[in-house]
Amino acid sequence: MKTILVHIEADEGQQARLQTAFDLARAFGGHLVCLQVTPYAAYALGDGGMSGFPVATLVEAIEASRREERSKVEKQLKAEGVAWDWVSRDGDAVVRLCETARLADVVVMSSGPFPGAPRLQLAVTGDTAMQAPAPVVAVPPGGQGLAVTGAAMIAWDGSQEAAKAMRGAMPMLRLAESVHLLTVEEKQTDFRARDAAKFLARHGIGAEVIERGDGGKTVEAVIREELMTRRIAWLVQGAYGHSRLRETLFGGVTRGLLSDAPVPLVLGH
Repeated sequence: MKTILVHIEADEGQQARLQTAFDLARAFGGHLVCLQVTPYAAYALGDGGMSGFPVATLVEAIEASRREERSKVEKQLKAEGVAWDWVSRDGDAVVRLCETARLADVVVMSSGPFPGAPRLQLAVTGDTAMQAPAPVVAVPPGGQGLAVTGAAMIAWDGSQEAAKAMRGAMPMLRLAESVHLLTVEEKQTDFRARDAAKFLARHGIGAEVIERGDGGKTVEAVIREELMTRRIAWLVQGAYGHSRLRETLFGGVTRGLLSDAPVPLVLGH
């Protein structure tokens, strides 16, 4: 993972995203691409009471805010001693992130809990996870970065999404101290957890298969229980669902974990 794309936005999750990007850069000798996106709506003149507001003044205020945020983040980048590029774009954050991810190995974004505008923030991260050509690492806003070499878990159900997430995470899985393949009440599939473990073994990655019944609990609850019991540092999870306008409609497991993530998530679709 040599090219690490990180979403730059002055919100509650910024520091956790940056710290995760630093951790990935140090683990892989990587280069950060910091993408700052200004939505077109920011240039709107607002309600009728603002009709006399000079357009040039508004644009300059937006540019000044961009420069201030860039200056602040670049001071941190310099202190960390990592290599980086800065990219500023206008438009929809998901569109610009997915475009830039064409030449990235991983995209660093935020998971929940989302303190502000949770529905919109969930949609931005979820839509990016489902559309980007690179895996998305989503970290909770209060997180302390990503323990790349910690214990990893893969939520496996034999689906294409789970397989894509696992393949995208393989550079990280090679560095993990342990890898666990969790399947809960495995559905009928030709691609079982033990088959996934054999696939990983051919790539030099040893994985312990954990087969769990639900015991009357939801799949999400079982996953959370295993994460805590085994002290998992990060979870590989397929991103399930589809987009409708700016809302992301997920299956219950993905939505629940992304909305209130107990650990960083590596998402693929």
